Amino acid sequence: MTRESSTGEVESPVEATELTESVAGAPDVGGPDVGGPDVTELDTADLADGPRPGAFKRALSWCGRRWGSVTIAALLVLSAGGAGGVYWWIYRPDQQTNAVAEKQAVDAAKDGTVALLSYAPDTLDQDLAKAKSHLTGEFLTYYSQFTDTIVKPAASKKGVKTEANVVRAAVSQMRPDSAVVLVFVNQVTTSKDRPEPALATSAVMVSLVRKSDHWLISEFKPV
Repeated sequence: MTRESSTGEVESPVEATELTESVAGAPDVGGPDVGGPDVTELDTADLADGPRPGAFKRALSWCGRRWGSVTIAALLVLSAGGAGGVYWWIYRPDQQTNAVAEKQAVDAAKDGTVALLSYAPDTLDQDLAKAKSHLTGEFLTYYSQFTDTIVKPAASKKGVKTEANVVRAAVSQMRPDSAVVLVFVNQVTTSKDRPEPALATSAVMVSLVRKSDHWLISEFKPV
């Protein structure tokens, strides 16, 4: 270990050892005899009984082992933290976007599409309420306004009835809390003016978000 001298300068272990050896080997300069032991001999003996180079090496070895143990412990903690990060940032999202999660999103898109595009005059209120249960956010607000101004008057006055059927559906984008599903739909429509069923086919990009373990439609775009 380094230490600071009285003058503020830092001495290294090597410099401290050299300083001890120079004092131990200094010649006796003499002095008045005051009846006690010779000062030079006492200092030299004290220095001779001081720390040996081997003790200094053993201290360094102990410090090395001590810091090595601390380093290993720190690395173990970091490894544990890294494993947790891998789980939450890699494994956990993958677990939430596996085949089961994709099927749930596809099923939600299919059920929601059928509910949105199917209604009849006799069960109009129930049909619209069922459709709204599949929606969320701004699209829910838009659909509510659209059905109040367009769908309800048409179904009531002209007897418009529609039945939708999903032909195919596949995931286009998948994330832990959102998904986009491409849906192909057949829709049959009848009315008082046109009693013969009219078939229409379309493709829709259905955007969904996960809320409380349920997939809800947040956007509905024909393509």
